[in-house]
Amino acid sequence: MAQPQGSSSTAAGRLDGSIGTAAVAADFALGAGWGASTVAVASGSNAQRGQITITCATGGGLAQATATCTFTFPDGAYASAPWVIPFSTNDNSIDTGRWAVTTRSTTSVVLTFSVLPVNAKIYVLNYLIVA
Repeated sequence: MAQPQGSSSTAAGRLDGSIGTAAVAADFALGAGWGASTVAVASGSNAQRGQITITCATGGGLAQATATCTFTFPDGAYASAPWVIPFSTNDNSIDTGRWAVTTRSTTSVVLTFSVLPVNAKIYVLNYLIVA
């Protein structure tokens, strides 16, 4: 879990999101709306913060507007459902879309992408999780 760094009573206090179990591709399950797309997890990603890259492979019209991604927390259950802050960046040739938190629980979060995924495009999801 995030730990304070520096004095918590001054402006120098910060949370350290670098500890925790590393996130791996198997922690992220893409819904049917992504077709056969793949997930790559950026180095240093963990249960608290990180980045994934989705390489879209929807083929012959398999994309759906309800493209979801379920992240199962690698450190196990939180005491209560944590807050999840998603942020997306994508290549410039498509509508960047956005991620919405659809469902939060103590063990996972379901995110839904706001636009139809485009075959062969790259989608980047950054996340921050605060308990």
